[in-house]
Amino acid sequence: MNLAQFDGLIFDLDGTLVDTMPLHLSAWERAAGEFGFHYDADWIYALGGVPSRKIARLIAEQQNISLDGDLVARVKNGYYQNQLLSARAFPAMLALLRQWVGTLPMAIGTGSARVNAERVLENTGLSRYFPVVVSADEVSLHKPNPDTYLLAAELLGVAPERCLVFEDTPIGRQAARAAGMACVMVVDGEPRFDVE
Repeated sequence: MNLAQFDGLIFDLDGTLVDTMPLHLSAWERAAGEFGFHYDADWIYALGGVPSRKIARLIAEQQNISLDGDLVARVKNGYYQNQLLSARAFPAMLALLRQWVGTLPMAIGTGSARVNAERVLENTGLSRYFPVVVSADEVSLHKPNPDTYLLAAELLGVAPERCLVFEDTPIGRQAARAAGMACVMVVDGEPRFDVE
């Protein structure tokens, strides 16, 4: 695929650019032990791109238990942040960034809180590639809604239909499609260029 046919590139962060999903899952597992809810790694992974407080609310609804979503999210994020120094960029994705930096404008569109996104970008040295970062804090309607990606395109100054999104979850792909953007799925750190 020739990326030059697009005017802007937008990347999800966790699980797409950086191998942080194992850290998120570990943090959720610890939070489950602390708060007494059932931990399902596959179910939580599929919610990649959804803010932690919303996942906590979904857990409470699904398991018919009472949870303080904000407290669960704070505890989970504390466990997550304690592991962040071990996060690494996927080599194939880093190579892609290096190839296109300065040629196409690039943005981050993530469901993570800004503090987490900024720490990941700084710790991995990726922050220099992204003048635009849209986190869960900047939008009220998160993935699978298109708002994260639409705001990223607006801040890049690129029409949505001229943007290419890189995502690792079905929820993220749904958000990209809803924004009218082409989407490349990233599987185990490797972009699959059969665009959807």
